[in-house]
Amino acid sequence: MSTEENKALVNRFMDEVLNKKNLAVTDEIAVEDFVELDPLPGQGPGREGLKQILAVLFAAFPDQLWTLEEQAAEGEKVWSRFTWRGTHRGSSWASLPPAERSR
Repeated sequence: MSTEENKALVNRFMDEVLNKKNLAVTDEIAVEDFVELDPLPGQGPGREGLKQILAVLFAAFPDQLWTLEEQAAEGEKVWSRFTWRGTHRGSSWASLPPAERSR
């Protein structure tokens, strides 16, 4: 894949999975034995672990929005700087009860 195709794939993940909360798209984007280099607390291995932790995150921050700030690519690698905002309204996150405010 070209660098532009790789960036488009990352952007699709951010848009369809993270912002639209469509976890089924993860099966189209991430391989089964996906390795998270910086896993979230409680994240299990592989694609299923990613989907499970994202479901927890979506439940804790139901209004979250991810915004791409910068992106660069070289070869097969894509670097993205993003911000995400959301109100902690749902389930607990990292042992913190809902605060009804942005975290």
